[in-house]
Amino acid sequence: MSNISSNCLFHFTPQLEYLTDIFKQGFQPRYCYEDLKLNDTRSIRGYNFGIPMTCFCDISLGQISNHISTYGNYGIGMKKEWAIRKRLNPIIYLNKNSSIAEPLSIIAECGMKLNKLDDKDAKVLGGDIMNSWSALLMYSKPYSGNFTHRGKTTKNVKFYNEREWRYIPTDGENVAPFGTLSEERMSDENELRLENNRLSAHRLRFRPEDVNYIFVKEEKEIHQMVEELRNIKGDRFNQKTVDILTSKILTTKQILEDF
Repeated sequence: MSNISSNCLFHFTPQLEYLTDIFKQGFQPRYCYEDLKLNDTRSIRGYNFGIPMTCFCDISLGQISNHISTYGNYGIGMKKEWAIRKRLNPIIYLNKNSSIAEPLSIIAECGMKLNKLDDKDAKVLGGDIMNSWSALLMYSKPYSGNFTHRGKTTKNVKFYNEREWRYIPTDGENVAPFGTLSEERMSDENELRLENNRLSAHRLRFRPEDVNYIFVKEEKEIHQMVEELRNIKGDRFNQKTVDILTSKILTTKQILEDF
């Protein structure tokens, strides 16, 4: 029986240069638009805004073909121990109006009520509640919904199938350093580019030994990837390390045909 999850977390991208940049500088967080509906009967009914993140999937190689076709043929498989050490976490998939969606709405409503009181301690408590609520929502996603990627919208996608783990950059105090972006700011290409650039200081780093797999699209690109690894070896990537990383290169063509 094939495993549903993997011992690795995978991250795929559409271009080889994006993959080599990961090896040069680490994973670059970017703002991604999320639209989460909670409960129709409450005053707090969800959110729609941009969240700073880097995403990984916890899918076995035998089931990853759809993920590759959606996100790209170039990728990296990271050891799950690395992800745990870096405090990544599986996200919470929420079904609208479910038993867990309503409590999330109630938590926010209570926090906002405390913020409106004259009592100083109540305001502090209300602020703490709202900050914690926001952090929870940053690690939450609809169970299913419409998915827009590279300008194309697909309806009724079951996001749960991606088994997503998420990295959200923090300032060391469990607070996202730049918070969220409104839908309006997300639609402004210049502002979105500026905000994504500001996230560069919060790249997710790794060591060569944290890597289990490297993926390129076709066999003819393996040599190019090897040369890229040699060019960026520096102090971290000695020849032995490059040789080991080279042995971990697969093609997504192999994955699609053999798994």
